[in-house]
Amino acid sequence: MTTKKRKGSAKKKKLSPILFLLILLTSLACAVLLIVYVYLPKKSTGLPRPAYEEIYTTTDDLHGRIRDIDYSIYESLYQSGIQEKDIFFLNVQPRNTNGSFWDFTELLIKCPDASSARRLENTISQDLSALGAKIRLRDEKGPDGRIICHVYSEGFYTHKIDIVSDSQHPTIDDVKPKLAIIIDDLGYDSKIAFSFIQLDLPLSFSVLPCAPFTKRIAAHANQEGCELILHLPMEPRNFPSVDPGPGALFLSMNEDEIIRILDQNLREVQGVQGVNNHMGSLFTEDEGKMLIVLKALRRRNLFFVDSRTTSSTVGFDLAKKIGLPTAGRSVFLDNDLSQKAIKIQVERLCNMARHTGFAIGIGHPHKETLEVLEEYCPRIKAEFCVVPVSELLS
Repeated sequence: MTTKKRKGSAKKKKLSPILFLLILLTSLACAVLLIVYVYLPKKSTGLPRPAYEEIYTTTDDLHGRIRDIDYSIYESLYQSGIQEKDIFFLNVQPRNTNGSFWDFTELLIKCPDASSARRLENTISQDLSALGAKIRLRDEKGPDGRIICHVYSEGFYTHKIDIVSDSQHPTIDDVKPKLAIIIDDLGYDSKIAFSFIQLDLPLSFSVLPCAPFTKRIAAHANQEGCELILHLPMEPRNFPSVDPGPGALFLSMNEDEIIRILDQNLREVQGVQGVNNHMGSLFTEDEGKMLIVLKALRRRNLFFVDSRTTSSTVGFDLAKKIGLPTAGRSVFLDNDLSQKAIKIQVERLCNMARHTGFAIGIGHPHKETLEVLEEYCPRIKAEFCVVPVSELLS
């Protein structure tokens, strides 16, 4: 007698406990990997990144010679017993000649009297002479009796030092000056970016568009309540040998192209309050093109910080002219990555703030810069009012 199979009577095979456990563990592992990928910082993608600033693209030993001049001047001041309160950094100005980029430094030294001023001049002259024939010093006497030292490195004018007696320079009021620091060029290394964000300082963070970790870094900065800036790439003088990277503005673009790319970049970096230029030594000299950008920022209620990659930039003055909140960089902190050089730049920034009442420094996502800022953090907080750059806009 045959048994008829009843419709729907076939039973589904049950999964074995071992197979079920394997599937469950695999699903959990995939979920964990997804969380790690999305939320944990990564060091780098291995993708090529643009140079941080045009000054990094100089290939000769000019930066090394300028570093030696800085060290020599500091040693002369130390030997002469000049106190920190009598050293004034008046200006740090970007310059470029024949593809070489450097910062020209102007400082004023106050001495107790005319004879000590002459002794300091001799000490500086002797110490610079010890650096060799590539370094040249030219002294002149000002009409008011001050001594002016002009320093050259193989024809590049690198430093101007005014030496005055105490009666020739007024005393600076003892007011707590303001200091702002921008960390530029974020987007290619989320781990170092997150480390800067965790510093106990109200830094401003400038993020490149179209970089591998742009959105992640912007989201984290917004979550932590940090001030966020779009680091807008602009055409440098030596393009294409110097590449500003994706999302850049070029002089060959018309107004519609410039606005389209600007808006696209702003969508990439959500939550920005302002913009500063990445490179742009050629673009920021062009009044017509800069006017397009600055008017667009004004319509969008954003501010502009001029990174001052060229001494001929029109960005800051033009922004003030059209009523756009603006500011300009005082010092690049880390053109030279030795810790001693970065510390000198931080001291220079602090000195300029004491002299003028405020100063703006720009650093980059280097571990050396992070370490120096960590070291200086207690002192900076004690001696200065550290603020986001938006609080120093004109």
